[in-house]
Amino acid sequence: MKKKLYITRTVKLIALTLLVFLSAIILQDWVLRRVDHNTLRMDAFYMEKKGTLDAVLVGASDVYAGYSAPYAYEKYGYTSFPFATQASPSNIVLPQIKEVIKYQNPKMIVVEINAFLYPDNKQPAEVNCHLFADNIPRDQIWRDYIEKEVPEDTRIEYYIPLLKFHGSWNEYPWKLKYLSADIKLRNRGYALLRGYKTVSKMFTANEKIANSKFENDDSTKPLGPIGERCLRETLEYLKENDIHNVVFTRFPHIVRQRDYARFKRGNRAGEIIESYGYDFVNMERYALRDGFDLEHDWYNWDHLNIFGAEKCTDYIADLLLNKYGLEPSEQTAQQKENWQKSVECYHKVYNYSESLIERGVFGTKDAGLRTTVEEDDETLRLIDEFAENYPDYGKYAKK
Repeated sequence: MKKKLYITRTVKLIALTLLVFLSAIILQDWVLRRVDHNTLRMDAFYMEKKGTLDAVLVGASDVYAGYSAPYAYEKYGYTSFPFATQASPSNIVLPQIKEVIKYQNPKMIVVEINAFLYPDNKQPAEVNCHLFADNIPRDQIWRDYIEKEVPEDTRIEYYIPLLKFHGSWNEYPWKLKYLSADIKLRNRGYALLRGYKTVSKMFTANEKIANSKFENDDSTKPLGPIGERCLRETLEYLKENDIHNVVFTRFPHIVRQRDYARFKRGNRAGEIIESYGYDFVNMERYALRDGFDLEHDWYNWDHLNIFGAEKCTDYIADLLLNKYGLEPSEQTAQQKENWQKSVECYHKVYNYSESLIERGVFGTKDAGLRTTVEEDDETLRLIDEFAENYPDYGKYAKK
């Protein structure tokens, strides 16, 4: 009798343990998962069929705000994607590149160097490491990153993110729009905006800026030890593994006089990059010469708005096609259809953003409009409504 009782209790205990374990997985992967526009972008990258992206851009918010893959596809015919997360630190750049090669192996990789330019005392917070590490497959690249870059006393938070983000309950109901968008993304199989995110504003600097002297400015400043270590490790890995289809760049910014040191670190990073035999294209240095408008093309100091993003995308496309000979890959009928839907969505975003930036006559925040444009349900609903109400408005008006 006692034996039977012990067996019953053991079975119940095992069942309870399994229930707790499964509940924790569900909570961690869905209910209490940290999910935002970074999550959607990363999830979407891994949904792209391997070998279908001609170019991938690696970096941070500079990249996903300053480059539009749907615009590049429509105008130039090649497929691309920004593999980027917010305020990415320097120690994730090499893992980013490894992930891109493993899961896409594109013809060209463009690396924006912002991550290497932080001084050691201004490195991004650990949460920005999670934005990358929590949203990639737990493969050998992930394990190598955790073992090399994450202190032992915090590694458990990467294996079980629920420990760090258990307070995600507080993000409801706000977070529902992202969870819903993530489910729709998975059902659709691709991101409509292919990772692009913008803010529908036009920024005018209210401080002294240094951009006017950049074109002839060769001055440099040493990188922080962490930034230089990570940059050199990245370059050594590329060179040792005979990976040459990589170009490094610096996207344009409005630079305050007090941030001038960052520009000089960018020049120094360029010297290091070129010493390893790789090209460095400093768009920031020549932005004014190349037609960027300081009073029209940004939404804040560091990020291009949709007008600037089209100029930046044109610049990158010209570089890839004419300097590096990128040839767009053949696509299936279904892939063409999906990319065309992305183009159509981008048209709506452009017209919506243009109306808020330049006209301001179709509504304000009081009318329920919002300036941040990303791929969540609320934003997609707003741009659809705008397209229906004003089909003849904007650069991409319906003809």
